[in-house]
Amino acid sequence: MAEKLSGSVGKGGKNNAADVTIVQKLLNPFAGEVGFAKLKTDGSNSKKLEAAIGDFQTCVCKFRADGRVDPGKNTIKKLNAGVAKAKSEKKAEEKREEKAKEDQRQQMKVKMKKQMEAEAKAQKVPPTMWETLWGDIEKKADSFYDTYIASAQKKGDAPSKAAPKISEMCTKEMMTDVKKELKKIDTGGTLYPGRVEGKTSGVNKKIIDILTEVSSHYEGTTIKVVSGLRNKAGQASAMYNGWAKHLNKYGKNGDIYWFVRQSKYQDLWKELDDFHAAKNKAGFVKCMKDKAPWGSVSRHMTGQAVDISTSTDKKIIKALGMCMRYLAETDGNSEGIKCHHFDDKTGLVWPIPESLRKKFP
Repeated sequence: MAEKLSGSVGKGGKNNAADVTIVQKLLNPFAGEVGFAKLKTDGSNSKKLEAAIGDFQTCVCKFRADGRVDPGKNTIKKLNAGVAKAKSEKKAEEKREEKAKEDQRQQMKVKMKKQMEAEAKAQKVPPTMWETLWGDIEKKADSFYDTYIASAQKKGDAPSKAAPKISEMCTKEMMTDVKKELKKIDTGGTLYPGRVEGKTSGVNKKIIDILTEVSSHYEGTTIKVVSGLRNKAGQASAMYNGWAKHLNKYGKNGDIYWFVRQSKYQDLWKELDDFHAAKNKAGFVKCMKDKAPWGSVSRHMTGQAVDISTSTDKKIIKALGMCMRYLAETDGNSEGIKCHHFDDKTGLVWPIPESLRKKFP
């Protein structure tokens, strides 16, 4: 049987003891679901009770909280309906939101494809040529859309409300890409395909995609990768060669590496240093392969890093630094090469949004 209140309970309410007890009892089953600690059913109003009412109103009632339960109003009705009903309504709402999000995604792609077709006709690009681009454009549009939707949800915005605006934003950004791609097909266009050369085998595809797009932005200027993926033997060999040279940064052989500077690896460092002093490269390499904490040695080991030639245009280096973590290795990397180092330690910005490309120098 539904509980009835004789007066309001909570912030600014009458807070009759019997009414307060009713609200406390009705709220407690929602504690785990909403995220507040269970209340004492002592009939006394408190800041803790008002906060719990507010949380309930925000999470279950879905309206701006005022921290008060009024007789016959929505809050007491939702409390009387119980947890099972609230969970059922929440599940139904999530299903509606997901459908709204996906419906808007499909509408976005239909609109985008029509605009792409119109742009292709305007540039006199044959359907057989522009249609081959659609698959990549569609995937990129999905990625943008999912990123923006996730950001909106993190802020507390419902997908059904955020999706139309996000759809328009994605369409606008993607059509900029579409026009560029179509111009690449049109040999009379002014844009150039990106060019990345050097040691790219085994490098994370997203890193290569970023290098390629930045190259394209700067009229196809070649970006040369001087160091990419390394295996254990190659990494250890390179470390041996630079052990007492460019890898000695803080006054101790090989100390450019994090693990060398840690006290728990000093026995390993001593063993490596002895092999180097004895000019025993084979022993050094085997010791590294057998005992090194490879997860702390280099992101090159998993293809999550690239070193770029120091002759690369400064504008390109700055643009790449907006999309990846950047470190200048002026004393030389493990292979003894002075370079610009980029990796994914702080995350990769891919796809690159038009808003960021506008900030490229």
